[in-house]
Amino acid sequence: MELRRLAKKIREMLDLTDELNFPIVEVLELLHKFDEDAHFEVVEADELEENEHAVTDIISKTIKIREDVYEGACNGVSRDRMTIAHEFAHFITLCVCGFKLARSFGDVDVSPYRDPEWQAKCLAGELMIDPELVKGMSAIEISEVCGVSLPAARIQLSKIA
Repeated sequence: MELRRLAKKIREMLDLTDELNFPIVEVLELLHKFDEDAHFEVVEADELEENEHAVTDIISKTIKIREDVYEGACNGVSRDRMTIAHEFAHFITLCVCGFKLARSFGDVDVSPYRDPEWQAKCLAGELMIDPELVKGMSAIEISEVCGVSLPAARIQLSKIA
């Protein structure tokens, strides 16, 4: 619920409260509104680890996005849009809000809500699919109007009370 409230605040701050299709690429251009030192870079695939689509460096406050992923997001590819939303969510939770990093070492389990990956997935889903705007819609409708994949729409729909 805290991440849902945070997503709502971000939407309010950017005057996007009524936007079904969250303009994540355009929002990326506004990183400086959250932190004046923040920026993103579109990079060649060989600048990232194998199978990485994007990364967030909390020290340099930089989001690096693979070129094909950025282009896909610009062209409305749902997976690429969600990838960027996920990295934006990492940036918000770790750089702006200062969430504590929690990792599992050895046999110690970390509660899912304390895991940075879970937090980023959750916040990205809340940003891309506003629960108030999609009430009464099917997963297929949500997928189409919000520009997200059907699995993402189904997951988010299952979280809406």
